[in-house]
This record gives sequence, C-alpha cells and structure tokens, in this order.
Amino acid sequence: MKNPTLLLASALSLFSVSCFADYSTAKYYEKQGNVEKYVAELNKIAKLGHVNAQFDLATAYLNGQGIEKDINKAYAWYLIAKDYGHPQAQEKYRSLRKEVPSRREAKETYIELKAMYGKQLHDLRYAPIAKHTNFFPERAKIIERVEPDIDNNTRSGSKAWVTIGYNVNESGVVEDSRILASFPKGIIDELALEAVNEWKFEPDISPTGEPRRIFDLVTSFTLGSDNSKVNREFQRSLDEYKEKLLALANKGNSVAQNRYALMLEHGVIEKSSENEHIDWYYKAAINGNHDAQMRLMHCFSNGEGCQPDEEKAFNWLELASESGNERAQYQLAMTMLNYSSIHYDVHTAAKILKTAAHNQYLPAMIEYSRLLAFSDVAELRDAQSAIKYAELARAIDNNHPVLLSVLGSAHSELGRVQEGQLMLQQALNEANNRSWPAQNYIKLIELSEASMMADRTTDSY
Repeated sequence: MKNPTLLLASALSLFSVSCFADYSTAKYYEKQGNVEKYVAELNKIAKLGHVNAQFDLATAYLNGQGIEKDINKAYAWYLIAKDYGHPQAQEKYRSLRKEVPSRREAKETYIELKAMYGKQLHDLRYAPIAKHTNFFPERAKIIERVEPDIDNNTRSGSKAWVTIGYNVNESGVVEDSRILASFPKGIIDELALEAVNEWKFEPDISPTGEPRRIFDLVTSFTLGSDNSKVNREFQRSLDEYKEKLLALANKGNSVAQNRYALMLEHGVIEKSSENEHIDWYYKAAINGNHDAQMRLMHCFSNGEGCQPDEEKAFNWLELASESGNERAQYQLAMTMLNYSSIHYDVHTAAKILKTAAHNQYLPAMIEYSRLLAFSDVAELRDAQSAIKYAELARAIDNNHPVLLSVLGSAHSELGRVQEGQLMLQQALNEANNRSWPAQNYIKLIELSEASMMADRTTDSY
C-alpha cells in the first residue's frame, strides 16, 4: 500500500483554495488584503443564507472595508444575521441601534433586504425538510452492469472506496463519468471509471416520444481486504482524513463540505443522524457550491433524502445555473421548455441554452438548434442559425439524429428541399441505428414530402 501520509496530502490538496465562491475563499482574500474580492465573495453567499457571511458583510459595511461605509446596511445585515441565528449578531444590532442617524431609515433598509434575503423567505424557498426513508423512484434503469476488474494483488494488499458521478445519454450509454471522491486516492479510481463507462441503461423516453438524457447519477464502489493490518491502516488514515476534512468544512470550504456530505451519504463515514448528509449538502449549497446545489435539486425533485418539493427543486436549479454550470443551465432550460411546468418560459430558456451552447456544451447545442428550427414562436424560429448551431454540434457528434433532423428541416425551409429530405432520411436511419423511437422522424419526412407535393401542385397552376 502507498504511503498513507502522501495519500492523505493528495486527497486534501483540492481544498487549498476553493474553485467556488465560498466563505473560506472570502477569508483567504481578506487575509491577502484583497478587501474588494473579500466583500464580493461575502455578498454572494450572504444572499444565499450563509449566516457568517451575513455577519461579516455587516461588519464590512460598518467599517467601510472594501465597500462604501453604510451604517444602515450594517444595521440591516446584522439584523438579518440575527434572524438566521448568528450568536453575536443580536449584541451588534443592539449596539448599532443607538448609533444610526435614523432608526426609521435603518429599519426600512432592513425590511427591504429581508424581503429579498430574509430567513422566512429563505426557508420557504430553499430549506430541506428531512425525509426519513431511503426509498425513492429510480431515475435510470440499468440493464448491463460491469464490475471493476480488480486483480488479486490489489484485493489482498489494499482497502479503498470511490464514488463516481455520471450522466446517461439518449441511447442509455454512460457519458461524463468523473471521480467525485475516493479514499485512498488512486487505488481503484481508474478501474471503477472503466467499469461504469461500460454500463448500459434503458433509454429514458419523454412524453413527446423523444429519448432524453439523465443527469447527475452517482454510484460507489468499495474494496475490502482480509488483511487485518491493511484494515487497521486504512481506518487510521481514514480517521485522520475525516478530521482534516471536517476542519476544512467547518472553516467554510464548500468543496470540503460537499465531500463530507458525499462520504456520509455513501457510508464511508458513519452518520450521527439519518439525514446528516443532507445537512452538509445544505451547508455547502448556501456556501455557493453548485455541485451541492444540484444534489439538493435532485433531493427535492425525486425525494432523495428530503421531502419532495418541485418549487424548491427549481429554485436550487436556478441558483446552480446562475453560477455558470452548463449542466445546470441545460436542465433549467429544459424545465422552462416543459409546457406543463408553471415555469414555462421559452424566451428565457432560449437565452440560457444559447449561453451554454456558446460554451460548447453538446446537449445545449443540440436543444438550441432544435428550438431554432422547430419553435412555434415566430421570433425564435431561425433556419439559418439552426443550421449554424447544428453544424457546430456535429463536430462533437456528427450523426446525432436530432442534429440531422434540424439540418433537414432547416434546409427544406430555406428552399433546399432535396438536400433537406436527404438529411431527414439520414436522421431516421440513425435513429433506427440507435434504437430510438422513430415516429417523430417519420413525421418530419412525411411533412416534408407533403410540403413538396403542395409546392408542385401550386407550380402546376
């Protein structure tokens, strides 16, 4: 087994400076003397409900630290932090109440901020309610599972755990598989990834008859050992890792918080309560971690550890999307394109898809080109742009049936009927090759043929 000290250092190296806007990053900027970035980070997560950030933001307003001094906003943010339960906020608020030039103006500032970021509203929009069961609907049905090919030497000399995140495409094939966490790092990571990449799932079919992707699936593997010495060393290293990880999490590092939640959820670390992992995901989410925000979105959407709530699921998805996460942007846009959703908003969905498409996120490129080709909203329909985005996406998946159907329909609309029909037929053939439902592609071909016949009839007169 590799040196456990080196393994521990490698596992924790992720957390030196967070890639997310979080509290530990804010404190890092403060320590470096970059007060403008310090306050900018505080401002982001204070609005999400991070109580320490709210308190520190109030102090920054009070002292003019990296921001224009504003005693009314200091008063308001101390009062909001008090509402969220910060232990020192009430004392600061009472002290400041005597110093504000106008209590009426200060109270008005508080009421204004409370209406946007107050505790009551936050709980209504975001806070999870524990669901005391681990039984929830399966989001993807696996039809072929491959186990990691671990040799006997690794089995006898190591003990390890790894959790992998992945998506499933329209054909039931695994995409975007990635290591979410492992310990010790590197023992079975690649073997587990190779196995998951060979899994096959039953394609998920939408109500419109189109196959669709499934996102943010998670699986874990453990490697046991019969060697008592290996088991003792593993447990010692794991305990040390847990302590250091928890210390980082308590300092406000959102990556560490999300990682700790993941290890609790998958049984690597023993829970002190049934839904302790949800509490840590929630801490990471209000600390700006979009992976945790997406986890809570699925929690609310599918009842995975908390009471289902479609509105809270949408709110977390919206926050994750605002962070620039293309996976979240795509899923938010698809929610907005759902006619049955109360959040149906085709124009906003188009803008979100366009942003993600410009970042070369294939699902968004496909859906945006389809929207441009087939939308029944006149101002969105644009055959030329549909062709442009579809061709760009074909650089990633040349024979994707949707892209071929977009090109076929768009070329036909622009008068290039023969070229359009050829591509529509290619779309149907490729859909059959991938065992996709073919009715929508057949319908497009029939519509194209009917349109061509109508044009011929018109020309004959």
